[in-house]
Amino acid sequence: MSDNTENNIPLSSDTYQCMNCGAALKYKPGTTFLHCDYCGTDTPIEAKVVDIVEELDFEEYSLSFEKLNTKATKVIGCRKCGAESTFDESLKSVTCPYCTTPLIEADVHEERLIQPSYLLPFKVKESDTQNHMSTWLKSLWFAPNKLRKQATYSNKLQGIYIPCWTYDAQTNTDYKGQRGDNYTVTVGSGKNRQTIVKTRWSYCSGHVSLFFDDVMVPASKMISSPVMNKIHNWDTMNMVETDNRFLSGFITEKYVLNMTDGFQYAKQQMESEIHQAIRSQIGGDDQRVNSKSTKFSDIKFKLILLPVYMSSYTYRNKLYHFFVNGRTGRVTGDRPYSAIKIAIAIIVGLILLALFAIFVNNQQ
Repeated sequence: MSDNTENNIPLSSDTYQCMNCGAALKYKPGTTFLHCDYCGTDTPIEAKVVDIVEELDFEEYSLSFEKLNTKATKVIGCRKCGAESTFDESLKSVTCPYCTTPLIEADVHEERLIQPSYLLPFKVKESDTQNHMSTWLKSLWFAPNKLRKQATYSNKLQGIYIPCWTYDAQTNTDYKGQRGDNYTVTVGSGKNRQTIVKTRWSYCSGHVSLFFDDVMVPASKMISSPVMNKIHNWDTMNMVETDNRFLSGFITEKYVLNMTDGFQYAKQQMESEIHQAIRSQIGGDDQRVNSKSTKFSDIKFKLILLPVYMSSYTYRNKLYHFFVNGRTGRVTGDRPYSAIKIAIAIIVGLILLALFAIFVNNQQ
């Protein structure tokens, strides 16, 4: 292993060359090294550990977007599904990770984009994803028997850095509502006598002040928020400052959700928590929030990159995708169901239900 950081000679803005053999170097997951697949040389990366995360001023960027932290970036688009990624020249043969269509260098164009401030490097090795995938497949109910073999041996695995916005904001909300307190009354007489619950409503109003930190909104076109939520638990405390050497050998998806639209999604998440805070402040057994007005201030944001392995497999002429958290190995994805297994389960359930009914009748 060489200790000479000068081994990282850029072939382009995103490509680094091995001094021993001239091959393109790739980031080695779980380490702070660039690795040469041809001669085995490892070259260290001096990662800039994040002590204090710097946020960007949302209002300032909204007013003068192109003047602040933007860069002309090469982007390659997929002709079939439209997914766009930053172009890494170290990847000589690349297929679209979403639809497996070969990407053509002729489709490279240049755009001016906000640059990601931080990233989480890949930690899980590509070879280890098969174990995580197998564990996930074993946990699937009613999966076809042939699915495990077909999906596990898929050779279309790709490592992708997914762009995500994060937002901070101070919120102040005035609200008007009603507090419901339950009480019981007894009605009727004799056999018709019963106790019922009624609610006494009283008017209330108030103010809720909440600060939100790092509300995350995926900016990917092809990987949805529900998918990212299923493979969540990102250890963002281990982020490093963005360094192209960590991106070498991987695809980096271009954000398609811009910073202003992303904040609208973040506001929806904030509004949900604000609503719950209001209900908690109102108290009682039930609450009605008749109206509320929220002011957002001191809005900050940043663009980060999160590591995801993605693969696809075809089962009975239908394409399925699965996703692996590149830090933890957590898996989610599309999956087919076995109609035969579901039918057998229904039949067994009906038989057990019938046997239970017979047992109950015999006990009477």
